[in-house]
Amino acid sequence: MNKHSFFILPLAAAALASCSSLPSSSSSGKSISSETKSSSIAQSSSSTEVSSSSTKNSSSSKEASSSSSVSSNSSSNSSSSVDVSDLKWITPTGAPTLAFYDQGSNTANWTSSSSPTTGVVPAFGTSDYDMIVFDGTSGLGVIAKNSYNYQLAQWISGGNFYVVSTKHTSISEFQAGQTIDGFVKTGNASKSFLKLSKDIWKWDYSDTEIAFEDGVAQVKTNLTANPSGHDYYIIAQPVLAAAKKALVSQTPAVTLNVVANLQSEWKKAYNQATIPAAALFVNKSSYEKKKDKIDAFMAITQSRQDDAVNAIDKVTSALNAYGDDTAVTARFGFTSALVSALQPTNQFGILKSGDITDKKAFANDFQTTLGASAFADSLFL
Repeated sequence: MNKHSFFILPLAAAALASCSSLPSSSSSGKSISSETKSSSIAQSSSSTEVSSSSTKNSSSSKEASSSSSVSSNSSSNSSSSVDVSDLKWITPTGAPTLAFYDQGSNTANWTSSSSPTTGVVPAFGTSDYDMIVFDGTSGLGVIAKNSYNYQLAQWISGGNFYVVSTKHTSISEFQAGQTIDGFVKTGNASKSFLKLSKDIWKWDYSDTEIAFEDGVAQVKTNLTANPSGHDYYIIAQPVLAAAKKALVSQTPAVTLNVVANLQSEWKKAYNQATIPAAALFVNKSSYEKKKDKIDAFMAITQSRQDDAVNAIDKVTSALNAYGDDTAVTARFGFTSALVSALQPTNQFGILKSGDITDKKAFANDFQTTLGASAFADSLFL
């Protein structure tokens, strides 16, 4: 079982839960040399193997002419008329990058990192970025503990977490002595699983019968290398789709069963819309100086989130225009083919306009259900 020795690392790695992606490299207009040190596991997506070594992603066939501006055809006129070209932001690769689907070439402003522990979390302690995308509740915890100068401004995604098995097909098949492989004990995938499995499903397992990997990528590696190594695996989209594809390609083909959708199980048990995942955090000093610009940026981002649910062809066209599968996976954490396959039912968990009407309540309802204290109002924009 993987153990973490200090506070920030487990919270940081939660981005690999809620912001899960196929392993990819870090992409930015600046070099962050430590971002890819922990990204040593390569996974395939749509038959494309992606290296996790540090690279700067750009399409050789096009100039990054949009790199100094943020644009969205679907944004409101009032938002698009505000110049936001000086704003900088950093995200993990994975599901929430759909909110920036047309910004692939914007390396001057947007950094995407496949190593949130070394790439994203340290940004909270600096003023290098106007905005940070990170696991919402984990980010709130990091800010509260360290008095960092950021506030949660907007939710981007809800959970995309599942329990899967090559041996079992339903929750009711669990028996004492069976084992589970999960990821990031402090992340929301694990927190929601632990709560549901113990309190609702009444699974009886010991601490030695559940392992927690450093990230969802390692779960996929374990699962595909030894499909019967554990009875159950906790995984997240889009890694789940990649794992299914890899397993069915083995000889003999292996069927991966979805035993539980943690989002629907959580909603049924606790009457909450979904499990919180990624959020946009705003630097308070930046907001004081650039309020109109950041407000416009958030409106454009929400517009892109809506596109990711309602205009999937538009999203995939932008991804394909950015580059081939290797380039797109390195920059975003998934391929356009996975978006086409998963987004008709919003399996990335992107939150559209109106889904979350109270950003504080969304975080605190989850926290208090887990038995933790609610987050202070001062942590929210």
